[in-house]
Amino acid sequence: MINGLSPIYKMDQLTFKFPFFKKFYEQDFFVSTNNFSAFKLIDNWPKWPGKWLNIYGEKGSGKTHLSKILEKKIYKAKLIEANKINNSIIEDLNNLDCLIIDSFKNNIDEKLLYSIFNQSKQLDNFILINSKISIKNVEFKLEDLKSRINSFIFIGIELPTDDLLKVVISKMLSEKQITIKPKLTEFIINNVERSYEKMFKFLKELDEISLSTGKSININLIKKVLKNE
Repeated sequence: MINGLSPIYKMDQLTFKFPFFKKFYEQDFFVSTNNFSAFKLIDNWPKWPGKWLNIYGEKGSGKTHLSKILEKKIYKAKLIEANKINNSIIEDLNNLDCLIIDSFKNNIDEKLLYSIFNQSKQLDNFILINSKISIKNVEFKLEDLKSRINSFIFIGIELPTDDLLKVVISKMLSEKQITIKPKLTEFIINNVERSYEKMFKFLKELDEISLSTGKSININLIKKVLKNE
């Protein structure tokens, strides 16, 4: 049990009961039922049920954002793209409490990855791996590596829902003292790629063009920004 929340184990995936309907807002990260379990683990570090965590989900679901929140929580943490990992990471682990590997696409040499896990196990430090699909579904060839993968906690997160995107839009625009009609909000949700990253980028550009032209946000201004995307 973590902070009064009872974990539910279904197969080898850890989830938490979502105890309320209110959305959180922390460092531009909005929390809802689609990402609550992942957020709760990050928020509760180091009180994890295991040392190794795999967060998986589509691009734009917030995996990297969560990683950056975790990185800021830990004094000795290293966030690195999977394709930039080389043998020097083994030595780096000696000075880390947590290694965060972003954008894993089975793009690390298997022997090196196995060595990373072994070194981490000896040092008893943490690992977070972000990936599009669960790493338990990656077809690794090295049998010893497969057994190490079984030691991970697996948390899936989904792309933001319409309700969550409405909160994002309302919150970000209200900070600029901007309000828009519900129909415009619906239009934005239906026409901007469903990801936090794309929505933040779109709203930033919409605000900038509104300021530069001196025009309030309307359907024509929204379409202009969409055209430039």
